[in-house]
Amino acid sequence: MSESKTLTIQVSGEDCDRLVALAKRRQIDADTLARMLLHDSLTKLSPLLPTDIESLEKLYTFQGKTEVLQFLEKYPFLVPILLKGYEPTRKYFPDAQLFLQVVTDPEAASKDDDMLWIYIERPFDFDPETAIDTLEKLDDDWWIDAEKRAQGKLFIGFN
Repeated sequence: MSESKTLTIQVSGEDCDRLVALAKRRQIDADTLARMLLHDSLTKLSPLLPTDIESLEKLYTFQGKTEVLQFLEKYPFLVPILLKGYEPTRKYFPDAQLFLQVVTDPEAASKDDDMLWIYIERPFDFDPETAIDTLEKLDDDWWIDAEKRAQGKLFIGFN
């Protein structure tokens, strides 16, 4: 069981009034609501940890390391997807080198349209048809579910 500590936070009168009003609407006390909101906001922050970056660098080759790290800072929800996706990718492409690269669509309206690609170096012993069939197996095994969590920011394909 974790130890409980006390933290005092001062908020403006206006924010306090909004918190109390929201708590009344939810039929809970303001302190409980404040703890819930603080927990939610801290959970959403989830900054990249150095250990996450080290783990990713052991698994993937970063092409444009600065861009990849900035992208992962902006979209930290991708880190667990990348970490979990390594094993199933290796199952189907055991010897292929895996790259991470931020790709900008030249027709995109903004940087928010950038995406991170997992590029798989196509194995020499795979003809194109075998490679695509194997990628489809990876899709069925892992990527279809992961793609939903990636929120349109992560894609996988061949280099």
